[in-house]
Amino acid sequence: MPVMWYALVAQAAAQAPPPLSPDARFAVALFCNPTCGIEVIDALDDGLSSIAAKNGFPDSATKPLRVMGMAGTDFGIPDLAFVELYGVGVDRPEALGKSEEVLLAWFATPRERAGETLAVAHAAFGAAAKMSGGWVEDLDTQRLYGADAWKALDPAGPITDWFVVDAALQDPDKEGGSLRLVTRGLRRYGDFELVVDNVAPEAGGDVSIVVNALAEALRARSNVPFDIALDTPEVRGSASLRSAARREDDPEDPLLRVTFEGEITVPAAEATPSPTEPPAPALVTDGAPAASPSSPAPPTPEDAPSAAPATQGAAAGVAAGGMLAPTGPTSLEDAQRLAFDRFTHVVRPAFLSGLPSAEKVAIKAPFPTRKGGLEYMWVELTSVRGDELSGTLLNEPVDVDGLRKGDPITLRQGEMFDYVWKKSDGSREGNTTAALLR
Repeated sequence: MPVMWYALVAQAAAQAPPPLSPDARFAVALFCNPTCGIEVIDALDDGLSSIAAKNGFPDSATKPLRVMGMAGTDFGIPDLAFVELYGVGVDRPEALGKSEEVLLAWFATPRERAGETLAVAHAAFGAAAKMSGGWVEDLDTQRLYGADAWKALDPAGPITDWFVVDAALQDPDKEGGSLRLVTRGLRRYGDFELVVDNVAPEAGGDVSIVVNALAEALRARSNVPFDIALDTPEVRGSASLRSAARREDDPEDPLLRVTFEGEITVPAAEATPSPTEPPAPALVTDGAPAASPSSPAPPTPEDAPSAAPATQGAAAGVAAGGMLAPTGPTSLEDAQRLAFDRFTHVVRPAFLSGLPSAEKVAIKAPFPTRKGGLEYMWVELTSVRGDELSGTLLNEPVDVDGLRKGDPITLRQGEMFDYVWKKSDGSREGNTTAALLR
């Protein structure tokens, strides 16, 4: 197994790490099928009865508390593109896209009761999902689960099952740029979210292994040291911890900035067959919710798949223990520019060099409709010649004359709106514009 030596250098703040959060907080959603029904609502309320219901949270919870709510499609119903990126054992994604009601719960609990409260919430939402034929989303990590996949999670199991490491391009104007890694989900334990700045893109996956090891080492500590030694089968070295200023897209304070020096042992990757199902078409549906972004196309028939997910835009891979979850820019223009630059400088050269047979690249582009609008569809890339991108249409057009799924397509690179790169390890890169299409 290759061993890599890293010295992640950043200016360390002079101040000590901030005090730990006074409590733990997290949130869960149940997408009903298609509506919840009074029996499901009552069952969820009964399952959560040991956690007191309130209208709001105090600054510090001295006992487990919950705030309940219900939303309609304006909350943002996960579509096929969201399931592609964030789904875990999601069954019947087409039915999920037609969900009309969402049951929501926000939880606050003393740190010492975090595991207990998570277990109660996990069991109650699992039972409600099974009863309703619905699906559960962990709103902190944005992972979306089928009922059986949610039940298989163990609240007392590895914490790497309960948080993700996001990767955002830090200096997008530079070719290649650098990443800023930020965790999401550790607040459910009352622990700090962790930040690592100035990570080379090619090292993002390796450095996330350090973040996972550090999160486990800090779990349930009553205080946070300036420095901590890490000694696991994957990571050996020393991490320094300092306060981190919160940025706009970061989780809530407090955050810790991490610098690390040591060895990371990266297991040899085992190739995972890439799914053959193409990326979902990016189409706007009637009444497309503000929180579930979709491409700027005209309304499509009710049974057409909706568009891009209600998530951060993708910059570096897929959420998983030891892997990276997408996050990204804050404007559509930036997202398009980042997607185009990344495709030009990284994806295109990799494609021209010859991708492994299990890897696929698809590009999203607009097509004129009969009504004078635009319909955004995906094209699986088969060849690149100069400015021309050629491939196979992956979607069945809804309102475009003369095209069918599977037809050969040739586009100019300047027409590309976004891309998805499905890699042989099962991860996906791209879909940067998804979160910003409203």
